[in-house]
Amino acid sequence: MASAPRIVFYFDNASAFSYMGFEFMEQYKKLWNIQVDYRPFELTKVMEKAQNTFSPLKLPYLFTDLRRTSSITKIPFKGTPPKYPYDSSMALRTLHYLKVNHPELMADAMRRLWRMEYVDRRAPESVDDVKEALRGLVDEAVVDKAVSQKDTMDAVNANTREVQKMKGFGAPTILVFRANESKPQMFFGSDRFEHIAIYLDKEFYPMKQLFANAKL
Repeated sequence: MASAPRIVFYFDNASAFSYMGFEFMEQYKKLWNIQVDYRPFELTKVMEKAQNTFSPLKLPYLFTDLRRTSSITKIPFKGTPPKYPYDSSMALRTLHYLKVNHPELMADAMRRLWRMEYVDRRAPESVDDVKEALRGLVDEAVVDKAVSQKDTMDAVNANTREVQKMKGFGAPTILVFRANESKPQMFFGSDRFEHIAIYLDKEFYPMKQLFANAKL
């Protein structure tokens, strides 16, 4: 049986470019009718192994660039929390639990956690923060269960090792499998969807048109 193209999207909640990339990925997932596997991982560990450090001159530019993208796409972005970076493990563990047990809720939960961080400018670091971000979507007991189970952290660690093994260095890290091909191509960042579209022979829209597309 012929295999279909698919995408594996590695992300960290403490990554603003993962947030932007996720919103682009959700648009293209519908446009391309493609399966996307979202996998939470710890960005700091990947950056440490890759010896990837940010220049103090580069960081202000990156967040200026995010605001430009926000103004074009209308993806909400008001800046980072006062505590940044932060320990995102509670959010990542909860998202993995939802992926396994309530996959239909995962994308909405990802968006809610990112909106707390980059719109409300509050880091969803504690269990109570995660519960507040997801209130009305999942019961608080679900979050308690997610962060109390060892296998949720094991899964996040396994995803982190996967990114390290493929020589990843940041987030989002995106693996793209073409139909009937077992070896994927790796793409990095929230601004590589034109490259991915060409690789998959799919339709591509500039960001302004993508987010104004009536079909989506």
